[in-house]
Amino acid sequence: MLDIENFERKFEHIINSEQWRTLESAFDKAEFVYIFGNGGNMGVADHAAIDISRLTNKNAQCPGSGVRATSIIGDTNFEDWFKTWLEMVSRGVDPKKCLVIGLSCSTVGASSNSIVNALNWAIENGMQASLFSAQPKINLDKKIIPITQYTKYYHTSEILSLTLTYQLTHAAGFDCPTISKKAQQRRFETLGIESEIETFNQHVPPGMEGQLNNLAIDFDGVIHNFNRGWHDGTCYGDPIEGALEAIKSLSEKYNIIIFSAKVRPDRPLVNGKTGYELVEEWLEQYGVRQYVDEITYEKPRAEYYIDDKAIKFDSNWDKILGEL
Repeated sequence: MLDIENFERKFEHIINSEQWRTLESAFDKAEFVYIFGNGGNMGVADHAAIDISRLTNKNAQCPGSGVRATSIIGDTNFEDWFKTWLEMVSRGVDPKKCLVIGLSCSTVGASSNSIVNALNWAIENGMQASLFSAQPKINLDKKIIPITQYTKYYHTSEILSLTLTYQLTHAAGFDCPTISKKAQQRRFETLGIESEIETFNQHVPPGMEGQLNNLAIDFDGVIHNFNRGWHDGTCYGDPIEGALEAIKSLSEKYNIIIFSAKVRPDRPLVNGKTGYELVEEWLEQYGVRQYVDEITYEKPRAEYYIDDKAIKFDSNWDKILGEL
């Protein structure tokens, strides 16, 4: 199997770091985001820039055009072309509203220098800047926010960098849409039904409108028969009576989110698989994965929660204390 270097744990470690919290704050405040990298990282940057612009209220740009690259390199040199591009696209823009993100797998050489030179220029000119790098990099201005991945493969670093740009979008309160939700919306539009009618005129944070109809369902003991407890860590049980039919039916109205402690990234592998993989395989085995929008270990935003261990709170602490 392709080595992705314990991707989930690396991701979890980064987003819980002090450096990442600083970057999230900078991203939240920025109105203009400039993102770039060399080779495969340019493809990642191009992808990230369009999705940041598409999914948030920010103006994100990437120098992805070969025409742009060769023209600027012809006028300057390879090590300064990102810096020159940044000077060009940020003309007339308040630097305090800008965030510059460089993506790099190289540790030394012209490729590395081209990224570092641009980030240092950004800091010198009053912008916020961050570097996503596979390994620690030298010659960085101390004000640059370092997001070090500690990866050895290009593919791990590039996938991680793209995922982190979506985390920035998510953490800033904007929605990263699911594939199944988009398919459902297209079905509604085919039927001539206004897909936004239920959320229209409701006051929610920007980008969260699609989460108003989330339905969160616990996995163990609610969908999956958990009569042997932890056992060997696998998803060993049969579906609880009515569970599969309910998921299919409820998915017509709600975004179905399955939550389970099995999916926690710090959970040890079971038969070489993560908890996410085990839960997803179980759902696929019983033909309901396509009805599920998300699988998570976190408490998701939801209109309702279905959980066998839940105690309903209704200003009834005395009753709850008695039950416990």
